[in-house]
Amino acid sequence: MMENSQPLSLSSLPDEILENCLARISKWKYPLLSLVSKRFHSLLSSPQIFTTRSHVGTTEPCLYISVDSIDDDPSPKWYALWMKPDDEILTDKKIPSSLPHEYSLIPLHSSSPSLPVPHYSTVAVGSDIFVIGGVTAPSSSVRILDCRSHTWRDAPSMTVARQNAISVLLEEKIYVMGGWGTYHPGPGYWFEVFDVKTQTWSVLPSPLDDHEGFWGRIAVNAFQGKLYVEAYTEEYTYEPKGGTWEVLREVSYRMEDKCVIENVMYGCTYLGDFMWFDYEGRVWRFIKGLTNLCKGWESCNRRRKVLRIVNYGGKLVVVFMQWSDEDNKNNKEVEIRCAKIALEKRFEGEIWGKTEWLNTLLRVPRWYNRCLSCVAVVSI
Repeated sequence: MMENSQPLSLSSLPDEILENCLARISKWKYPLLSLVSKRFHSLLSSPQIFTTRSHVGTTEPCLYISVDSIDDDPSPKWYALWMKPDDEILTDKKIPSSLPHEYSLIPLHSSSPSLPVPHYSTVAVGSDIFVIGGVTAPSSSVRILDCRSHTWRDAPSMTVARQNAISVLLEEKIYVMGGWGTYHPGPGYWFEVFDVKTQTWSVLPSPLDDHEGFWGRIAVNAFQGKLYVEAYTEEYTYEPKGGTWEVLREVSYRMEDKCVIENVMYGCTYLGDFMWFDYEGRVWRFIKGLTNLCKGWESCNRRRKVLRIVNYGGKLVVVFMQWSDEDNKNNKEVEIRCAKIALEKRFEGEIWGKTEWLNTLLRVPRWYNRCLSCVAVVSI
């Protein structure tokens, strides 16, 4: 009887058991697995797969990227970037890190907001992405992208319309600052907060209420339970529990973008230098070991512009545009590239970085100067 029996296969399993198996696999493999059969495609495209992943405790980081208006369609293009898991990279030594099959860049086909996506006021809360305010005109609207089902829904509007505001998440509250552009509602509206639990907005006092709140002069990040706000020539801290502000120091390096990884604040300057904040010494220090990535940052042959840096599962991910003088002369497309950097704390308080992964994600027209936003989501 054993000799005549058919060997067991995944296709012979009931849907419930097969779904449980698929739910334990990285989403990086889902596009390929969907091609195995119609049954696999149906199971992997069903919302039930996210429920099962949640039950078995499967989570992994994913980078969501929006590129605004690169063709005649006014709606922003959203993509989900799934990178090859670290454990597979370590065990697969034969595959060069530059090959495109090390990642899956998946366009989202769900309906999305027709307006441009703000660069610095797009915030991840769990598996949701909050798109806050406007870009080309002030707006009080808040939309949410559910990264499990890739559907949109509305959230309560802000107390005031904002254009190019800056937002940050701290302890289940979203803090939104400045960003009025040419519109100024008056003192007392520069700073407001959204409570994710109660779904309510409230206005908070700020020492910057007398300023115009021009978004280009402000940088905000959450670190060690406080907000760190760079504005003009000084850096402030805000303590949410006490509702108090404190002037920390004069700004020594103006950061284009910041993120926090394992309780360390990282930043990138306009010149493309990657740095970390020494909290004890209250100074910014350079990340060592990134010579290859930073080489030629401002050279005449190759130019780069950092768009965002984010915490991707404990790694530093940099998204940047890259082009050459030759591309500029011939009006060729420019590259949107992505690098993943592993960080290591060494002796004497040094932090070293190693570029593990570098790839071109998209190509956009040379004249492209619209908004690109990217958010790292811990997805199920």
